[in-house]
Amino acid sequence: MAKRVLIAGGDELLEALARAFLEEGATVALLTPEATSLERVLDGLGGEHDDRFGLVAGEGALDALLGRLGRLDVLVCAPQALARSVSLERRLTEQVAGPSSLLQVARAWMHGRGGGRLVAVAPDGDTQAASMVREALAALVRKLADASGPGVRVNLLCPQGASSAAVADCARFLAGGAGRALNGQVLTLT
Repeated sequence: MAKRVLIAGGDELLEALARAFLEEGATVALLTPEATSLERVLDGLGGEHDDRFGLVAGEGALDALLGRLGRLDVLVCAPQALARSVSLERRLTEQVAGPSSLLQVARAWMHGRGGGRLVAVAPDGDTQAASMVREALAALVRKLADASGPGVRVNLLCPQGASSAAVADCARFLAGGAGRALNGQVLTLT
């Protein structure tokens, strides 16, 4: 049975992640904060089809995507990169609090349905703010992993200059059978 994958995020990573899962025959739902990003990614993937579709984040969008998927096997949450000038408060809201809510909803969705994989992707960057976001996400992932029931695995990817394709391949690895042995791990990808 084909995996049902929800990918939340933006930038070029959204398309790379979608391609990686589509290549293995998954059904992919996209959740992104910008309509132009969603249109660009879907166009790059050959348009919306039964195995690839998406919505712009907003009231009811997550419920609609989960309803259309029917079940959720994998969530990959990759918050958008932000400019260096963005305040720490906004970073923590968009790159930690938002993903936290999404990860918790997905974990609850998976808990009674046989489990699944949650993969958070920290934003790349060498600033102190980026480091603080990575540390906050790492603490969140560890807490969620400790509280997850059997079959639910939660891990964090921290790319450091890695290409979008490499991040997508690693996320696909964590979402596969090999990922069942990893839970609460913070993996640095260079």
